Amino acid sequence: SVIGSIMATWSDSRVVSGTVASVSETQVGSNINIPQNQTWLITSIWGAHPQGGTFRLAVDSLPGLNGTYVHSSNNTMGTDAGSASVYPQNFVIAGPAVVQLFTTNAAATSGTAKAMLSYQVTQ
Repeated sequence: SVIGSIMATWSDSRVVSGTVASVSETQVGSNINIPQNQTWLITSIWGAHPQGGTFRLAVDSLPGLNGTYVHSSNNTMGTDAGSASVYPQNFVIAGPAVVQLFTTNAAATSGTAKAMLSYQVTQ
C-alpha cells in the first residue's frame, strides 16, 4: 500500500493579451485562477506593448506584492521573448488565488498588450 498521497509537479505558462489604447493602468486579458489544492512556484514573467511602459502582476492573496516591471519588449508578437527578455521570479502562490496582469502604457496609442506568467505547479 502507498502511505500518504503522491504529489504531481509540472511546469506551465499562461499568456494573456488584449488591445489597450490608454496610459491608465488596464488589465491585460482575463483573470488567472489558481485552483484550491494547487501551489504555483512563479518562475518568470514577461510583458509587452508597442508603446512601452510598465506592467504589473497582482495576486489577491499577496496584497503586499509590488510586482511592477518595465515592459520587457515593445514586440507584442513575442519573437524576442527569449530568456534575455523574461524577468526571472521565485515566489509561491497557494490556491485558491486570483492572478491579474496589468499594463500602463507610455503613450495612448492602440496596440496589443501581451503578458506571460511561467510557473511550476504542485498538486
